[in-house]
Amino acid sequence: MRNVFSRRDFLKASAAAVLAASAAGVLTGCDGGGEQLAENEAILGDFKIQISSAQTRGTYVTSGGESKSEHWVDATVKIVYTGKGFNSVQYSRVFSAAVGETPWKLDKPTGNLSSTDVPLMNTKTVQVSFKAPSDDASYTTFEKGEPLKMRVSFFDQSIVFYLRNGNKTVSIKKS
Repeated sequence: MRNVFSRRDFLKASAAAVLAASAAGVLTGCDGGGEQLAENEAILGDFKIQISSAQTRGTYVTSGGESKSEHWVDATVKIVYTGKGFNSVQYSRVFSAAVGETPWKLDKPTGNLSSTDVPLMNTKTVQVSFKAPSDDASYTTFEKGEPLKMRVSFFDQSIVFYLRNGNKTVSIKKS
């Protein structure tokens, strides 16, 4: 016994199969799995970066009748390595920041970021601190609404996150 499909029946069945696969999320195109990233997340090659919080802090010191203030912006950054093998790169090559054209100094962390594809060693959460220049004008500009442009770079890829100060909270948005 032989089953014969007409061309019309075959096309209907094919269209229904494609529709079902699409609805199930099987067809993802070329976007790496269809994952939607939030404004505080980015994927750079084998690294997924997420900034979970950011805040400002400052100290005021009076010495010999002269007042001096120091200001920092601290961000909590989660880095997940999804590649194979081992990678090590200096934190100073990964993180940089500036307000306008004025660079801020990476205060913490120091040393190397090491990642490997071994469970529990492929994810790191680090506290990144940028210190405002001592002239205080750059921090005043940041307080008035100019964003701190935090650049995260891994090898030949980078993304800029905009950290904006507003009423003692810092909002995060990527470029």
